Amino acid sequence: MNIHRRTPLLEATDSRGLAVRRIAYWRSDAEATPVTLVTRLEHDLAGRNIAQWDPRLPRPSLMTVYTLTGQPLETQSVDAGTRLSLPGLAGQTLQRWDGRNAIWLMTYDRQLRPLSIKNSASPADDETLTYADASADAGYNLRGRPLRQDDSSGSLQVQSYNLVGQAVREQRIFFDEKTFISQRTCNPQGLLVAQTDAGQHRQQMHYDLAGQLKATHLTLKGGVQSWEVLLDAQYNAAGQLVLQRNGNGVSEHWQYDPANARLIRQWAQKGSEPPIQDFEYTYDPVGLITRIVDAAFKPVFFANQRSDGTRTFDYDSLYQLSGATGCSAAAHPQGPTWPPPTDPKDLRQYRHTYEYDHGGNLFKIIQVREGASRTQQMFIDLHSNRGVWHEPGDPLPDLSRLFDPHGNLMERLPGQPLLWNSRDQLQSVVMVSRPDAPDDAEHYLYSQGLRIYKRHDRYSTKISHFHEVRYLPGLEISCKENGEELHTITVTTGAGTVRCLYWESDPSNIGSTQLRYGLNDHLSSCLIELDQTAQLISHERFFPFGATASFTTRSDVEVDYKTIRYSGKELDRSGFYYYGERYYAPWLGRWTQPDRHGVVDGLNLYCMSGNNPINFVDRQGATVVPAQTAINMPSPGPTRRPSTQSTAAQAPDVPAWVDNPQDNPPGHLPPKPEQTWRQWGKASVLTAVNSRVGLALLPVGTSSPANAAIVATVLTAAAQFTLGTTLFNPGWSPPGTWNPGGDGALPPADVTQQINRTFNMTTLGVTTTATIGGMILGPIVGGYVDELRGTKDKAAKNAQAGKWLDKADELIAELRLQEHVSDKALNALHDQVLESEELTGISWRSMGMLEKITRMRPPKASQLSRRNSAPSAFSLNTDFQRGDASRIPRRRKPATAL
Repeated sequence: MNIHRRTPLLEATDSRGLAVRRIAYWRSDAEATPVTLVTRLEHDLAGRNIAQWDPRLPRPSLMTVYTLTGQPLETQSVDAGTRLSLPGLAGQTLQRWDGRNAIWLMTYDRQLRPLSIKNSASPADDETLTYADASADAGYNLRGRPLRQDDSSGSLQVQSYNLVGQAVREQRIFFDEKTFISQRTCNPQGLLVAQTDAGQHRQQMHYDLAGQLKATHLTLKGGVQSWEVLLDAQYNAAGQLVLQRNGNGVSEHWQYDPANARLIRQWAQKGSEPPIQDFEYTYDPVGLITRIVDAAFKPVFFANQRSDGTRTFDYDSLYQLSGATGCSAAAHPQGPTWPPPTDPKDLRQYRHTYEYDHGGNLFKIIQVREGASRTQQMFIDLHSNRGVWHEPGDPLPDLSRLFDPHGNLMERLPGQPLLWNSRDQLQSVVMVSRPDAPDDAEHYLYSQGLRIYKRHDRYSTKISHFHEVRYLPGLEISCKENGEELHTITVTTGAGTVRCLYWESDPSNIGSTQLRYGLNDHLSSCLIELDQTAQLISHERFFPFGATASFTTRSDVEVDYKTIRYSGKELDRSGFYYYGERYYAPWLGRWTQPDRHGVVDGLNLYCMSGNNPINFVDRQGATVVPAQTAINMPSPGPTRRPSTQSTAAQAPDVPAWVDNPQDNPPGHLPPKPEQTWRQWGKASVLTAVNSRVGLALLPVGTSSPANAAIVATVLTAAAQFTLGTTLFNPGWSPPGTWNPGGDGALPPADVTQQINRTFNMTTLGVTTTATIGGMILGPIVGGYVDELRGTKDKAAKNAQAGKWLDKADELIAELRLQEHVSDKALNALHDQVLESEELTGISWRSMGMLEKITRMRPPKASQLSRRNSAPSAFSLNTDFQRGDASRIPRRRKPATAL
């Protein structure tokens, strides 16, 4: 029996069309009876969600109290704690209180631009913003824009903007007064075409006509070395990358199913040599990956087992990962570790079984592997989703001590505390605690919500060691106690990771410069590293939830210089992966703190990728999205929250070949289809009747009786003109000249009368015939013209649209008298007006009606909490203001309304 049989997702709604129950049927064994999971929702009279219960917890997972205008005033989350905010008249946040006894105060100028944010409990976390006034140099486009931001890490100063509001030159001053300047150049579409980082290393990028990256060139400081890092990139019509040729001679290929655009094969090889990496993907009917085969893997025989590089995946009825198989050289870690190199010959098959509770918490991992089978368990709080690793038989952990009021994990391991700043950002991790000596620890600093500084300290009895990293746009500067200074340049490519290691001071056993090309999988995990000659540097495999399964390198010295690993993220010495918004603990398979964006991915704020890390990723630790196989086009406008890594800078010495239009000549338009004589004639007639003369002679609505007279008049005039030019008119000359061969004498009176009578009768007959013919043919010709112009269809559409708008106007007037209006009724009215616009186009009447319908809707909390101001290159590091983020919810079955 199929595991998904009779397991729909049902949704029950109230009389207002609001969801009050969501019922899911969950099982991981096809023979088992599905478990009913009910999610409850409660709404107030205005239709706002005020409480949500997940299927596991007895009390609401989230409760929200709103102001009279519909703004969230207080939120209580079982995972993230309590927060209370005070909004201003314009919707801006003036003050906020949180569960950690911190009071935040924000100030604004007259334009409602934020000026400062202050914390009463921790003044060191205060931030201030300075804006340029009208006296600023107009040549740098600074007027009215953010000029400087000061925070605990130092200050960020923008020295110039381009015309679309992107910073083109910025200066970062750290807390120790060290200063770095970064510059970037963007084209008119906002695409980065050149970048000079703080180490004076320059990158140059080419794009095709669709704005997709085609090539990248890197030149080191002083021009001592340069490389064509990306030689070429090709895309299909859907924007998916199909070919990438790297500077080390390796070509990467992607193949997609033409029926659904799913990635079915991904391989990399150098020339005609055997593939270095070759993945084949198999999917189930709903699009979940069930099998990945590495055709480039050479089978390994060890301990009477054969490992062939094949990975398989099983899912439960909620699409959560329930089982996985593969090969590994190490068991699943039980704690934070820095992955050491493993024996490439000691590869054994493993099978992992994952078990979840009713709230979506991963609480058990059963690993079956020859020589290392064991079960790893988590202890989950009975009143929230907070949990820690727990060995069966040990005393139950005290979760009130292991988590702070905001749900931040307080211990890495027993005796290794985690310290969080007032903004719920990880400030330090203690690896070795010493009561009478300095601790071995790692410290972090942030600006604009992103980490910009990291320092790792280790102490021994005789010497101390430190390793600090400064994060700058496109560059990481690392320093050690032995004087080593390393510049790690992140090179922009279509896919994969390319990092250039440039030593200002040469370390032992490694050259002064090294290019590392990373080969990724569909999750962007860096699996293989190659040097400039395509020689293998390292090869790493991962368990489904991110822990290292095997790791082989060619040199023990080069191991420490690999930092980008699972999901393309940096692994710290603490064992945590830094994602941007949060830190991830791969040995736990969950986040170290709740989602800062709320319940956008479900009521469980610690869940990693919806418990489906094979098919979904979380790029920044905030939003779960499907694993992308398409290349997202860069936006020419400002981003939601620009940072030092997304601002642009101006490089005045950019060579002319960058983004040269001659390198990308415009393509030829396809030839017009050939027309038949009938089509050509019809088009010519339509052009004639729609011309100014045609509209004057045959106005719109020509088939009416009045316009038949117009046609008769035109035909009569034409007939008279024809007679006047073809027949002899006796009235135009004297009778003596009628006979050119005569003597000029007047003809007899009877002859003159006969000629005049004949001419008049002929003229009268032809004119009468033309008039009668015009009256008869007028409606016929007019009808044909109306058919060509589509006059009758337009009139019918206008009449129908008028009836719909009249009815919608009546309903709007009735609904405006009601106190509460359901979304279903408003959506029906909205669709009715849009349908009328499809018939007749946009009109002032329809626009006014749409505006009335919009005003009848209750305001959204996100709209009320944001100010209507222009985006800036700065953003305060706070939860008060957040731009609209694209949210893709967890993958679920289609809902069926009861």
